[in-house]
Amino acid sequence: MEVQCPHCSSRFNLPDKLVKPGAKLRCSVCKNVFTLETPGKEATPKAAPGKPGTAARKAPAKAAAPVRKKEKKSSPYLVWIGLLVFLLVLGGAGYWYYIQFPTGNKKPQLSDAELAQRVAMLTMRNVRQYYVQNEKVGKVCVIVGDVRNEFPQPKALIRVEAAIYDKDKKPLAVKQQLAGSQLSLFQLQVLGEKEMESFLQSSTDIYIRNSNVPPGGEV
Repeated sequence: MEVQCPHCSSRFNLPDKLVKPGAKLRCSVCKNVFTLETPGKEATPKAAPGKPGTAARKAPAKAAAPVRKKEKKSSPYLVWIGLLVFLLVLGGAGYWYYIQFPTGNKKPQLSDAELAQRVAMLTMRNVRQYYVQNEKVGKVCVIVGDVRNEFPQPKALIRVEAAIYDKDKKPLAVKQQLAGSQLSLFQLQVLGEKEMESFLQSSTDIYIRNSNVPPGGEV
């Protein structure tokens, strides 16, 4: 017997042995539950002309294939938004770095008055030095400390300078470094000089910790 869903009009073939008046059926397409209604008995078909006693047979109607609704695929908007924000942060940090230091690795040429004005309210705290025995370069002098921003506005890409002097107060070695990066004890013991330099200059910690130091903040 052919059954039609009253909700979505999908058609199905129901075996005759399952045809029971008042039976509850569920549509496999729209999941609608409906009651089976059986039609009344039809009149006995007349015999085809020229062939007495033979009833005309109707070809069984083919059940219409159920129409499946296409599922909408949701785009991963959150993933793209997160990636875009991450790229914007990196791009902004890089742009700020080149605005501050447009000549790349060259030191900006500042007068003594300009330099004093820039560092007037950047104070050093907890500065200490110690030595570490490195397996490639021998004894390494390590200087660690914090820079506190005493200015009323945020500061970015704060640079510190360290120097070693001889007994006559002549500098033996002078080094500048952007604050925010630090080597572990293990790295100080096993890395070569160029490897340590590369890590200190390219560490992402610089852009995370030293891109927007608030008033009263330290790096």
